[in-house]
Amino acid sequence: MQYTHLGSSNVQVSRFCLGTMMFGGKTDQAESIRITRAAIDAGVNFIDTADVYSETRCESIVGEALQGVRDRVVLATKAGMKTGPGVNDQGVSRFHYVRAVEASLKRLGTDRIDVYYAHWPTMKMNLDEMMRAMDDLIRAGKIVYPACSNFPSWLVMRTQWVADMKGYAPLVCGQYPYNLIERGLEVELLPMAEAMKFGITVYRPLAIGVLTGRYIDAKPADTRGEKDARVDKWMTKYGQMVRDLAALAAEQGTTPVALANAWAASHPGVSSVIVGISRVAQLEENLKGFEATLTPEQREKITALFPTEMHEEAGGGFPGWRRRGDIL
Repeated sequence: MQYTHLGSSNVQVSRFCLGTMMFGGKTDQAESIRITRAAIDAGVNFIDTADVYSETRCESIVGEALQGVRDRVVLATKAGMKTGPGVNDQGVSRFHYVRAVEASLKRLGTDRIDVYYAHWPTMKMNLDEMMRAMDDLIRAGKIVYPACSNFPSWLVMRTQWVADMKGYAPLVCGQYPYNLIERGLEVELLPMAEAMKFGITVYRPLAIGVLTGRYIDAKPADTRGEKDARVDKWMTKYGQMVRDLAALAAEQGTTPVALANAWAASHPGVSSVIVGISRVAQLEENLKGFEATLTPEQREKITALFPTEMHEEAGGGFPGWRRRGDIL
C-alpha cells in the first residue's frame, strides 16, 4: 500500500480510502466488518463514513468493525445533512455541530474523529461560526482535522482566509467526485490544491460502476444501474469510451476497475481515492488499482480515451451547489 501526507498536515493516509456508504444498507453488518478488517490487513489506514449513511447505522457498524484496531486508522466522518425532524438537525451551525459530533463519537465508539467534513456547502453559511465551532471541537480533543466536502474552490479559499485571520485550525482537505467522466475538478480545484498544498480526497472513481464495463451489454440485477438515471445518460454519451477502456485493460492484462482507480489516484493533486465497497471480493478487485503508480505517459494514454470536454461533467453538487439554497 502507498501512503501520502494529507494536504499540508504531517499525517499519512493510504492512497486507497475505504468508503463505507453501503454498510448497514446493501451490505449487512457481518460482511461490513469483514470488509473493514480485510482492508486494514491490506494496509488501508483511511476509512470514510458519514452520519447520514444508512440512517446513522453505518457509523455504528464502522465503530464495531474498529474495535481493537481503532488506532491503526485515520477515521473520517461528515456532518451537515439532515439527521432528524428538527429544523436544526442539519447545517453547519455550532448548535448542530456540537450535537452531531457527540452523536457520531457515540456511534463510532471512539473518543475523537480524525477528519471531520462539513458535508455540503449552503447559501447561508456563516463561515466564522463554522470554523470557530470546528476549532473549539479540536481544542476539546473531539476532532483532529477539519475538512470540507463539495466546496467550490473559491469557497475553500474564503474558508481558509477566515481560519487564517481568526487563528482557527484550517481545513486539511476537501472531498469531491472525480473520474474519467466527471472531471470538473481539473478546472480550478486540483490546480488550487497543488498550489496551496490542500488535500483532495475523491469519491466515485468508477463513475457509479459505469467505468467497470458492467453496463456495456446490460444492467445486472441489484446494481445502481437499475435505479440511477446517470448510468443510462453516461452509457449513451460515453459508451464507446467505456468500451475502449475495457479493451485497453484487456490489452494490458488488467481490468478497467484497476485502470480507472489508478488513473484517479495518479493525479498529483489527489491525496486519496475513496472506493465504496459492498463485498470482500469487490475490495480485493479494487485494491489492484493501487499496487503501482501510473507514469505520466500511462496516465495520458488512458486520458486520451476520453476527450477534454469531459470537464462539462462537474459531478455531485459542485459547482451547482447554489441550487441547494440553505436546505441540505
